[in-house]
Amino acid sequence: MPDDSVGGSGSSIDTRRLLLVGAGPGLGMAIARRFANSGYRVTLVARSTDGLRDLADSLADTGAPIDTIAADASDPDAFGARMAELYGEEGAPGLIIYNAVMGTPDQLLTSGVAHLETAYRVDVISAIVLTQVAAPAMRRAGSGTIIVTGGGFADYPIPALATVSLGKAALRSAATMLGADLDPDGIRVATLTIMGQIVADTAFDPEKIAARYWEVVHSDDPWQAEFRFTGE
Repeated sequence: MPDDSVGGSGSSIDTRRLLLVGAGPGLGMAIARRFANSGYRVTLVARSTDGLRDLADSLADTGAPIDTIAADASDPDAFGARMAELYGEEGAPGLIIYNAVMGTPDQLLTSGVAHLETAYRVDVISAIVLTQVAAPAMRRAGSGTIIVTGGGFADYPIPALATVSLGKAALRSAATMLGADLDPDGIRVATLTIMGQIVADTAFDPEKIAARYWEVVHSDDPWQAEFRFTGE
């Protein structure tokens, strides 16, 4: 997608607005709440309108502006078109966290082509499409941050979670390449790799991981292509 084909020439970005793709009741909600509690406007993206409404209602106590967009990452064309509408507006999100994943247990020997393609669209392609859409507005602003949620499956693939393992490896590679392309424009892209199973009240509690996202976004330390959460 050419840089000038999306994002509207007059659009601007809001560095205190988070676009969270793959909003859900676990990690997604913890990330949304962490940023909303600190005054960010949060835009939640998921497939289900009803689910989004429930998530937005649960964040009302933060006092932050909460927006919702129903969009399906398994359909990159429609997803990209909806994101292009967003990035054609003034004050589009200057921070993106791509947290979508299909996450279905599966194996390569028994997965059909349609299933493999759907997983790849959700896990990888729509993250690339979203970056293509957001990049023009971020370039004009000279800033922007895009973080994709990685997983230890990229390092240690599990046959019973085949498409997640493939997707996390490909997503990390995509983020690394996109980061190299966009760094000269002042746009930061990175993977935040979660090296364990996300479970409440453990070392991998969603709120602890959400705090790591906040730390990565706001740290003065040198930017990296990949950050990790190891439960420590």
